Amino acid sequence: MSLGSRGDMEPFLALAEEMQIKGFQVACCMPAQFESLVKEVCDAFFPQDEAFLNLLNDKDVRMIMGQVGSGFNRIKAIFRLTKLISPIQYQLILDQEKAVKQFNPDLIIFHVKCIYPILWAMFDKGKIKMLSPMPCMTHTVDEEPHIGFGAPGPVWWNRLTYQLAILAQVRKSILGYGKKFMLEKGIELNARKITHFIKDELEVEYAFDTRLFARPDYWPERAQVTQFRERNKLQHFSPPELLIQFLEKFPNALYIGFGSMVNAKPAVIGKDMLEVCEEKKIPVIINRSWGGIELPETLPEWAFEIDNVPFDYLFPKVGFIIHHGGSGTTHSALHCGKPQAIIPHIGDQFFWNRQIEKQGAGVAGFPIKKWSRLEFSRLLEKLVSFSELR
Repeated sequence: MSLGSRGDMEPFLALAEEMQIKGFQVACCMPAQFESLVKEVCDAFFPQDEAFLNLLNDKDVRMIMGQVGSGFNRIKAIFRLTKLISPIQYQLILDQEKAVKQFNPDLIIFHVKCIYPILWAMFDKGKIKMLSPMPCMTHTVDEEPHIGFGAPGPVWWNRLTYQLAILAQVRKSILGYGKKFMLEKGIELNARKITHFIKDELEVEYAFDTRLFARPDYWPERAQVTQFRERNKLQHFSPPELLIQFLEKFPNALYIGFGSMVNAKPAVIGKDMLEVCEEKKIPVIINRSWGGIELPETLPEWAFEIDNVPFDYLFPKVGFIIHHGGSGTTHSALHCGKPQAIIPHIGDQFFWNRQIEKQGAGVAGFPIKKWSRLEFSRLLEKLVSFSELR
């Protein structure tokens, strides 16, 4: 059970694929937009309301993701979204409940954005496990704050951020968005009980590569680190002939993509990318994806535009990678051994930006809100130099 963009679905789909091979009966409960994606893995699909994912097109969401405007204006946007999302969250909880009642699972493996599994575990005594493709979510990391709190600070502050994040999760998300549902179902839970469950009972599987972050030895036994989960997407993909020809003509090109992230000036960013790559004579493959990068209709022969190409096909064939810093893209670049640079937009992307530099997997980039042609040019120079040194 997962919520979010495609990057939030893939670790769950990979796990579903793996569990079916081992003989488990598996169903996926995800936003309705991902039905065709789920059907590549399993037949049992329970849709969640499309409205949640459609919020990505909301102007306030774009302001927050793209780090547009002042911090004060982005805070106001968050408050506006809170009112908008409340009825959507109620419907999502109903959708999640319906899936559980129809499938009757022995275990729910869920994304932190999903509310119903916590209620099911505490009220109906169902068995659940949270799957997180990143650390710094539930269990304290002394050197890093919770992913929602920006750059690292002193240890006392880093630890405090996890308490604040759980407080927000319990009071705003579970007891806030879930209040109407709980009243209708006669579910009586308070903040103290839910907080105790999350902090002291909830099992969490952290699915990331320990080359980027080592498991702290002070984590409890129920916080397990496995591996980054990625399914074999090549079995459902046939590369277009034009892409094959481009890769043959321009081996070791630069890849650029921002995934599902959006920003305030996608056309300017696309223009800057092309001009800098032309200036430095670097062939480039640009992923326009959800519209964070806009390109002209006609491109020079050394530039190629894609929309949806599996990274396990493309990344082994490129030379270096610039991306937004999603956990999936970061790990795919790492597994292919490609130098990478991150232009973070929001959340955990800033964490991975720090980690790839710290662990020698690439160079640190700049936040999307600081975009300029000069900053991008400097970042590309750093990445090329890093690649040559490696």
